[in-house]
Amino acid sequence: MKIVFFCGSLEPGRDGVGDYVRRLAAELSQQGHEPAAIALSDHHLQQEISTGPEAGAVALPLLRLPASWPMRRRLQRAQEWTDAFGPEWLSLQFVPFAFHPRGLAYNLGKHLARLGRGRSWHLMVHELWVGMDAEAPLKHRWWGKLQRYLINAMITDLRPKLIHTQTSLYQAQLAKLGFSSHLLPLFANIPNTSLARPVSVAGEESRTVSLVIFGSIHAGAPVAQFAHDAAQYARENAVPVKLTMIGRCGKEQETWAASWRAVGLPVEILGEQTPDFISQVLWQSSLGVATTPVDVIGKSGTAAAMLEHGLPVLCVAHPWFPIGIAPPTPPNRVSVYKEGNFAAYLVGKTRELNPNPSAEIARKLLDSLQAVPVSA
Repeated sequence: MKIVFFCGSLEPGRDGVGDYVRRLAAELSQQGHEPAAIALSDHHLQQEISTGPEAGAVALPLLRLPASWPMRRRLQRAQEWTDAFGPEWLSLQFVPFAFHPRGLAYNLGKHLARLGRGRSWHLMVHELWVGMDAEAPLKHRWWGKLQRYLINAMITDLRPKLIHTQTSLYQAQLAKLGFSSHLLPLFANIPNTSLARPVSVAGEESRTVSLVIFGSIHAGAPVAQFAHDAAQYARENAVPVKLTMIGRCGKEQETWAASWRAVGLPVEILGEQTPDFISQVLWQSSLGVATTPVDVIGKSGTAAAMLEHGLPVLCVAHPWFPIGIAPPTPPNRVSVYKEGNFAAYLVGKTRELNPNPSAEIARKLLDSLQAVPVSA
């Protein structure tokens, strides 16, 4: 099968969806298929980059188009490149803000429908609109209403034969718009390269409870209370509880570090690192901490990385309750932080490894595409 993935950017290590597309494409190639990718609005370059449709097994055929180009020029070039590659399927990996700075992608569906005329569209919804939670400010609710209107129009114009998303919350939101979708779990952008390494290390360090935060830290989490609970656990069990932060964590990193130090617990800030180094840190940790609300944890690549390394994940996030939709059940091995319950997130938590989830997810995508009737 030939399939072209469309996304915003394909800059390695700088765009979560772009990294997802690269890894998914690699798995499809290993399974004997021919994937390619087009970045329609890449902010990381000023000139076109193309490996050409002829790249084949040598490398992922890709086309990266600068966001600074006029839309007409980008679409024309994407049309030429797609026609030369000759795919059966086109897959839009949708994030609103990938195609417009305010997440308002006007006429995106119309543009892409013309580009893909005569071919089948698949839609993967990575994100929907802002302001869908009860705590959202009024500005975000109105902003989200406009985004929802445009997303509805996009799907109507694109007429995808198959829609996937990673969370049951988004599946329920799409159903309210009148669109049927299926769940396709997210896999990590940091593959587990640590399976051959031992988990424990010798000496005092082996007695340390190691918590890890990987990637962006969202504001509003009850970090001070969480740190207090961790310190109480450390005192009662005579064991250090260490917090490690790795990756581009953002300005909230200092809030977490200060809260941890205030209760006398050790903190390590590692910053950006190589994927192999990140994998090693995750492998040596006891518990993954995510600041993404549990209702949308399925769209978090960093949480997926923790789970892929066998870590239980604890959501320590600001209050977030979707409007008009029943809160979904937390995914397997994901817990929601509650005050005074620290020990429960550690006791009896053994590693549960899935050695190659990206291969399994790629097969699930292929099975779904191949099950679509040709005349649908």
